[in-house]
Amino acid sequence: MPDIASIPAEEALRLRHGSASDQARLQALAVEDAALAARLADWDREDAALRALYAPVADEPLPARLLAPLAEARRRSPRATAPFWRIAAAVALLALGFAAGWGGALLTQAPPAPTLAQAAMTSFATYSVETRHPVEVGAEDEAHLVQWLSKRLGTPFRPPNLSQDGFRLIGGRLLPGRASPAALLMYEDDLGRRLALYLTRSADGESDLAFAEEPGRQAFWWIEGDLGCALVGDLPRDTLRRLAIAAYHDLTEA
Repeated sequence: MPDIASIPAEEALRLRHGSASDQARLQALAVEDAALAARLADWDREDAALRALYAPVADEPLPARLLAPLAEARRRSPRATAPFWRIAAAVALLALGFAAGWGGALLTQAPPAPTLAQAAMTSFATYSVETRHPVEVGAEDEAHLVQWLSKRLGTPFRPPNLSQDGFRLIGGRLLPGRASPAALLMYEDDLGRRLALYLTRSADGESDLAFAEEPGRQAFWWIEGDLGCALVGDLPRDTLRRLAIAAYHDLTEA
């Protein structure tokens, strides 16, 4: 990690596993701190890999060699059964955690860190709830908005037209990004639901459409050329995917 995060790893872990307000504070810090955002992305990637690798173990029945002593204890003293079951459960959880730790250390090929998607989802969570100031420049001044953001990103782009699915552009804003400034375009439908399109320059290689999610929001993200893009919202996954594909085509054909 090239930079030093603004808070220690122990404090980041405390906030990550704390209350909703703790988690919101951590995400807000990550927006301004590329090193912290990268660290959180690494943790998300490791958690996802461990869940994919070890979650099936939870559905497996207990081995007979573990059940036999419990059955014997139950036969001898029915009252002692509950404590034994608790001990067995604790042992099983400890063993699973130990195996998961070693498994995580032995993973040889992890997927790319979805730092782009995480930054996009954090930005969406921050600004989509704003009633009066969700954007800096409104869609009524779209020409200026596009010229300004294109200049700051260092590449021209055209805001995708998502009106076919009922979402209209309401404006956008400039944000700090990891490799360059980032643009956040906000869309809204007649029900008041909002989408955010996050755009930033990316030094990573091109990538296909990928999915990421956090509680209350999800994103489809991709890298085309040197532009990283992510569409974020709280919509059914298939709907969001269709909108992301439409945005992709509009951006690449601009």
